[in-house]
Amino acid sequence: MEKIIIIGAGPAGISAALYAARANMDPLVINNGIGALEKAEKIENYYGMEHPVSGKELFETGLAQAKALGVRILEAQVLGIGGFDTFTVKTTAGDFDTISVILATGSKRKAPAIPGIKELEGRGVSYCAVCDGFFYRQKEVAVLGNGPYALHEARVLEPLAKKVTILTNGSEPAFAAEELGSIRVEEKKILSARGDTSLSHLEFEDHTLFPLDGLFVALGTADSTDIARKLGLFMEDNHILIEKDTSTALPGLFAAGDCTGGLLQISKAVYEGALAGTKAVDCLRKELQ
Repeated sequence: MEKIIIIGAGPAGISAALYAARANMDPLVINNGIGALEKAEKIENYYGMEHPVSGKELFETGLAQAKALGVRILEAQVLGIGGFDTFTVKTTAGDFDTISVILATGSKRKAPAIPGIKELEGRGVSYCAVCDGFFYRQKEVAVLGNGPYALHEARVLEPLAKKVTILTNGSEPAFAAEELGSIRVEEKKILSARGDTSLSHLEFEDHTLFPLDGLFVALGTADSTDIARKLGLFMEDNHILIEKDTSTALPGLFAAGDCTGGLLQISKAVYEGALAGTKAVDCLRKELQ
């Protein structure tokens, strides 16, 4: 069993890993790419940099620093987390049991650009199959997405719903046909989501209609807030509510960086990552005594 798993390898995640590694806790960092830093062409407002660097350069430097300290980096997508006293982190590379988890994968900053989706949130449009799947027993549902995260959400819904369809919205599916079971795939581009009091159908670009009772959005990969919803953590304005020490309502689970809201800056992410790493180490030492 792992002692600490850190989900995310940006400033918050790597900062947490450095503090955990220096405390001899051998953290495992699960990395699924650069995230929001990729859009930063020049960073000029971070301490200690005489010349501007790109987000990509900073990300790669952080990874190299962590590896030099012996931190293990696993390249994989996190699909979800289960457990309570201890945790199981489900990934595309397998499942990993751990005593403590630090969420640091950032936060999604836009909903799908499909007319009607935002207006129907909570009225047929959901972002959490584990949370809301129960309400769609023996009903026809769809999952919006084309990768492993979408397939994972569809599998959660499969035993509950009458029919499950993955809607790729014009993108190529990033999974094999033999992985689908009874799940169907529709690749047409979506024009809009429709319904009076609740979602009733989608309209495709060719103007055909797709009737359904529920739509679960699972674009890209699961971020910290997706995972937090499934764990039942307290949320506010799409951010995870944390205590001053970065702990959450679940003992052993911490959150740091953009997913906690506030100032979406590298300096804030590094501070919270350091605090989360330190606090996780303190809790582990008590646990392992």
